[in-house]
Amino acid sequence: MPLYEYRCEDCRHLSTVLVRSWSATAPACRRCGGAKLTRLVSRFAFHRSWGESLNWTPSGETLSDMNEDDPESVDRFMGRLRGEMGGQVSPEFDRMHEELREGPEASDPDWDEGA
Repeated sequence: MPLYEYRCEDCRHLSTVLVRSWSATAPACRRCGGAKLTRLVSRFAFHRSWGESLNWTPSGETLSDMNEDDPESVDRFMGRLRGEMGGQVSPEFDRMHEELREGPEASDPDWDEGA
C-alpha cells in the first residue's frame, strides 16, 4: 500500500496518507478540511536484504571526504556507511562507533593513553 503526500491549496498544510486502494479518492485536509489537495512527488526508500548488503561496497561519495586521522570525519563516515547499508550493521560496528564517539577509555577501564 503506497504512502502519498498531499499539500492543501487552502492552508498549505502537508499530509501523508496511506492509500489502501487504487480507486481511492483524494482525502480532505486534516488541518482545515479543504478538498483542494495536490498530490506531491515524494521521497521513497528501499531496504536491501541482509544477503544483498553482504555484497555492498561504499560509493565514491561516501569515501570522498573521509580523513582517517580525524575522529569527527570517521564518525560522519560511519554514519553514512550505516545509512547506505540500510541500518543493517553488526553489534561490533555499533560498539566501535560508540567507542569512537566516547573515546577508548569509556569502553576499556584499563586503557592507558601512554601505552
